[in-house]
Amino acid sequence: MSTASTYDPGMSDARETERLAALSALIGWADRRERFAEERADLVAAAWRSGSRNVAELARLARVSRDTIYADLKARNIDTSARAQDPVSTAVPGAPLQAESVRPLAQLVDAVARPAYGRAPDDGLAQITASAGRALQAVADALDPPTDQGPGWTRTELMHGLADTGASITRAAHRELAASQDPDELAERTDHLHRSALHRGRDAAAERADVVVALPTGESITVRLGRDHGWTTLSGDSPLLTGEIDGLDHLEVQHALAVLSRVITRKLDEAAFVETREDALPGGPPVRQRIIPSNEDQPPAGRIREVDGTAIGSVSPGQRP
Repeated sequence: MSTASTYDPGMSDARETERLAALSALIGWADRRERFAEERADLVAAAWRSGSRNVAELARLARVSRDTIYADLKARNIDTSARAQDPVSTAVPGAPLQAESVRPLAQLVDAVARPAYGRAPDDGLAQITASAGRALQAVADALDPPTDQGPGWTRTELMHGLADTGASITRAAHRELAASQDPDELAERTDHLHRSALHRGRDAAAERADVVVALPTGESITVRLGRDHGWTTLSGDSPLLTGEIDGLDHLEVQHALAVLSRVITRKLDEAAFVETREDALPGGPPVRQRIIPSNEDQPPAGRIREVDGTAIGSVSPGQRP
């Protein structure tokens, strides 16, 4: 195999950065590939010990053959013929998160996001993907803080940066939502989320908030944030407060009220709550179902149910979600 470099001296700095990021991601993938079999065996064994004793199902989820699953279990000293006698372990073994495992993922995401962001820096999903890469890099640095980069690289400082990156992802998602949904749709969803929180019986939900805002001039004004049929309202005691609420304003205010609600909920006495309700409030968004590809020798894959992005269980083919 030739070791000659394919670097083009006329390549721009941006293209060279992209090239190096792509090569770094490829090298990281090659390093991880050597550990894939061991990691898969650990995960298969963990699933078995936690009570998942269907080899065909494990093979489908891991996207390997059943023979591979049997080999993985044997390598972890698990006798599949002793299912009834083998007690289910409550402890799921596994390796802790390592910086060297996360860093290649960050490099890969950066290699994908950088050209897309460079082509369309205003694209919300490109912004989110780029931020996700920075978040992964921050996680890797927090796991193994650099010691040769000067100040600002302690775990505490890195976690502050990670929180800021998460906030930037939220803002970009809100901008995309505001651009794609009309006010009535946004208001309807907000109203449903508010009623759903109360319906569950274990969460408080902020109706309105009065905020005293300090101004650069040294003055302060009081602003009232609330809702009217799901849509955000804003009023105040000063003529300095002008403008109408748009979709982005609405989403950000409601997000802030939701954060306040979580904080207040944590401080409430048990007398403020009622017994948890398991039934969903009617009229909510449809339950998403993610199709998991199956092996060629397996029946069609099951589905993972998601509500607002949270996986809540699997559904077998033909079973009602």
